[in-house]
Amino acid sequence: MSENAKKPRIRFKGFTDAWEQRKVSDLLVERNTQAPKSEEYPLMAFIGNEGVVEKGERYNRESLVSDSENKKYKRTEKGDFIYSSNNIETGSIGLNQYGNASISPVYSIFYPTEIADYNFLGRRLVRKDFINQMVKWRQGVIYGQWRIHEDDFLKIEIYAPQKREQEKIGDVFKYLDSLITLHQRE
Repeated sequence: MSENAKKPRIRFKGFTDAWEQRKVSDLLVERNTQAPKSEEYPLMAFIGNEGVVEKGERYNRESLVSDSENKKYKRTEKGDFIYSSNNIETGSIGLNQYGNASISPVYSIFYPTEIADYNFLGRRLVRKDFINQMVKWRQGVIYGQWRIHEDDFLKIEIYAPQKREQEKIGDVFKYLDSLITLHQRE
């Protein structure tokens, strides 16, 4: 990796430490809690470029489930990083900015460790260069279907600053997202 990746040219005041190369496993831990939907964890959809949202008519396939009372879904919480290995390149990857929810078990869900900021990771891990790294780990499951196993995802390496700097960077992107949303509403 280049020296620029270790020490970005533009920094927030007071931050001078080199960024460290870390495995994703240093920054994220898999969340694999499966349970039926509940009032605390309502059934939601995970949609590319939108994240966790209420199920619209298009995404509501509950009528296809024969035992909807006991059907197990994956639980996710605010700040979780989620991906669907079948659709990574089309955007089924990102953050849960909604809160507690139950989603399809096809998704892989991770929560940040104590040294990671979810806003920073949520932006860093959807960049094209990272997605290209993920795609290298794809394995064919059946014809036309691909999978990136959670263990392989956690082996990928990225450069990341200390948590305080991650938080600053994450806050800037959160602010920019809110400005974009505000302008889109106008």
